[in-house]
Amino acid sequence: MLGHFDQRVKSCSVTPHYRALAVGVALVLLPLAGVQAKPPKAPDAWARCEPDELAREIVPASPNAPLPDEAPIQATADQAESSSTQSVLEGNVNLSRGDQRLRADRVTLERPANRAKVEGKFTYGDSRQALRGKRAEVDLNAETGWFKDADYYLPERNAQGSAEEVKLDRNKRQSRLEDATYSTCPRGQEDWELRAHKLTLSDETGRGTARDIVLAFWDTPVFYFPYLSFPITDARQSGFLFPRQGYDSETGIDLSVPYYWNIAPNRDMTLTPRLMSERGLLLGMQYRFLEPWHQGQIGIEYIPDDHRYDGDRGSFNIADRAAPLPNVYTDLRYEYVSDDGYIRDLSNELDFLTVNYLERHLDARYYGDWWQALARVQGYQILNPSLFALSGKPYQRLPQLLFQGAWPPSSNGLNYQLYGEMVHFQQTDMVTGTRLDLWPTANWTLERSWGYLKPQAGFRYTGYKLDNTESGANDAPSRTAPIASIDGGLIFEKSLQADWLGVAAGTHTLEPRLFYLYVPYRDQDDIPIFDSAPMDRDHDWLFRQNRFTGADRLGDANQLTVALTTRAIDGASGRERLRASIGQIQYFEDRRVTLNPGDPPDTAANSGMIAQGQLNLSSRWTMQGGVQLEPDNSDVLRTALDLRYYANPRQLVNVSYLMDRDQPGLDLDDQIEAVDVSLLWPLSSQWRIMGRWNHALNIERNLETLAGLEYEDCCWAVRAVARQYRSSPVEVESQTAFYVELELKGLTRLGTGLETLLQSSILGYQTLRY
Repeated sequence: MLGHFDQRVKSCSVTPHYRALAVGVALVLLPLAGVQAKPPKAPDAWARCEPDELAREIVPASPNAPLPDEAPIQATADQAESSSTQSVLEGNVNLSRGDQRLRADRVTLERPANRAKVEGKFTYGDSRQALRGKRAEVDLNAETGWFKDADYYLPERNAQGSAEEVKLDRNKRQSRLEDATYSTCPRGQEDWELRAHKLTLSDETGRGTARDIVLAFWDTPVFYFPYLSFPITDARQSGFLFPRQGYDSETGIDLSVPYYWNIAPNRDMTLTPRLMSERGLLLGMQYRFLEPWHQGQIGIEYIPDDHRYDGDRGSFNIADRAAPLPNVYTDLRYEYVSDDGYIRDLSNELDFLTVNYLERHLDARYYGDWWQALARVQGYQILNPSLFALSGKPYQRLPQLLFQGAWPPSSNGLNYQLYGEMVHFQQTDMVTGTRLDLWPTANWTLERSWGYLKPQAGFRYTGYKLDNTESGANDAPSRTAPIASIDGGLIFEKSLQADWLGVAAGTHTLEPRLFYLYVPYRDQDDIPIFDSAPMDRDHDWLFRQNRFTGADRLGDANQLTVALTTRAIDGASGRERLRASIGQIQYFEDRRVTLNPGDPPDTAANSGMIAQGQLNLSSRWTMQGGVQLEPDNSDVLRTALDLRYYANPRQLVNVSYLMDRDQPGLDLDDQIEAVDVSLLWPLSSQWRIMGRWNHALNIERNLETLAGLEYEDCCWAVRAVARQYRSSPVEVESQTAFYVELELKGLTRLGTGLETLLQSSILGYQTLRY
């Protein structure tokens, strides 16, 4: 018999009997980790919550600590006794191994049965959980445990709960809890709580099952589930997801019940029946796959009888990206809807890029050391024909071949590039044909700390083979032209005094720049318009080598751009506090090349002043804007202003104004003028308001009006939003929608579509993840 200890045992090595006792009691608790869910993506989301009373039992994880099974056992106690029938640790018992800690009043090991008993109160903690109870028994041979009146705490989910009885089986890797609870609210102040009569957690299958589940609010049961199966690990599991519900004036009551099917570790499918009281039943499917060399997804939706549409409707899309060979990449996207209003009416969850048109393409790219190539087939489904009323429907490219090469600099410092394209354009009842575009260039660069000089010369050939032309028209037009430019700039710097624009001693620059461009005139009236359009004008447009997009038009030019940029740079952080640019093109000849034959040439002497800038007033306030004047600088042609305040994802303001008279097809007396204001602002620590007002001033019509209120507590939040909107400015009648979302932090969200809506309506809005 070991001697009686009157003093506490200090981190000593223990006898085999005590070692078995410590190992059994400490490690048999570990399966409780199965109740934890995924680690949170936003740990600060629980900042509102006070630490749980078991939080002090959590042992900080050490990245260099050995695994519990490999760590030595350490024990301390006021008294230790051992005999042939039992071993006892009594009084402030502390057992530890690795990051596991067990504290108890008395621990007894019954030697013949090899059973350990923890008598009186005990607490257990590691890096992932904490547990306390009033009584425990552990069978070291069977590796099972029994715990009475247990409370637990999971810090990574800020979750806590209790169980009247817990049974653990390490061999079966299974835990059973009776009369268990779960909540992320403060202990004793559970605004919401999940209660289960029987709860089984299996580490072997990675799933948990619960029977007789009740979801209670303020101690009042509101939902009852007789049976529920759910995953308890990061591994994906098949099963029903939480329903999504909402209301819209066009769809009525909207209820979706998704079912997730985990087909394989690299493949899954979500089946979603969606019941809309005003439209009917829609069936949706999304299939995803991930292989070592390619990944993608397929989405399908079908409603056999839309009551408002009076017929069946559906959609389909597929996306696939692959790397089948070294340096070879492919990208497939195909989108289809049954009618022009499908996306607008049904607000589907499929991944469409825009509501105006759907794109279909298959790309194959190759990247070499100094060159790259692309082969593409591309087409569109037009959903908003009015958008293309002036320019016409976009052509299909069947196929398109692109080549870009940039050779290493030669010994004389010259750089050589080559751009080449061959594409066949196809469109119903229009001129079609094949276009070849070749553009070799050579340039030389001189760069110094005080400035740079970049002369460039090139030659561009564009030839066509046309079909469906008018009688007598040239079916093989071509165009050749040299292109020469010189780009040069200087950089002047001076030191800034502290506190100028909030800059703590930095640098102020003045950067004048000249850009001369020469392209001789070529008659291009016999060349059709496949993909060319006037380029949108901004500060970068001042330095473009062609004022048209695409290759069907090459603008003649004899012009000089004069521009000036100034910057204020913070010396400590290197951050730009101010950046402002102003510039103008001076034309030495009229621009005779026009987009459409018969249009008059542009005879203005200059482009009009173009200015833009950004001012970072502080880490929270940013202002940016631009202005474009008419060629005689007598009137404003376009202006935009953005003012943004961003303190955090839950406190922000956006104010924008746009006036644009430089739109194709608009007279100078017509204009686009709009104001857009959005905000998310706290009224108190728990209440926030959210809203957006997007108004077209030129037609006095609201495009979107959104107002909402949010209440957020430690463990739950509720949001209510009302929205009146038009899908396009030409719509006279507006639509109305109402959204309500209840979020139980650490469990689920009840509602549909609100997160996506707020992210698209309020710039900078983010939903915290738990």
